[in-house]
Amino acid sequence: MTPGTVNFLIGAAFVALLALAIATVILGVLATLRMPHPGERAATPPPPPITRHGRWELRQLPDGTAEYAWIARQAGHYGPETHNPTPQGRHRIPA
Repeated sequence: MTPGTVNFLIGAAFVALLALAIATVILGVLATLRMPHPGERAATPPPPPITRHGRWELRQLPDGTAEYAWIARQAGHYGPETHNPTPQGRHRIPA
């Protein structure tokens, strides 16, 4: 190869890399601008129920958004949402 061809290929490679870098930055800025703000979107509905002990609870995150979290309840431990504190199933407390 002649020295002019090598310099042209190196220059073309740098131009291609620069174009990819600029395109990446532009796509990142556009994606950021299209994202909804935390206050603009409503919380998503809760996922389908889980058949084990516990409940879905809507929690507020520190950044102001909300998400549903599964709160597990261990056998024999009942929270304030339970009105009947008598244990059920195979984890009975002996009388």
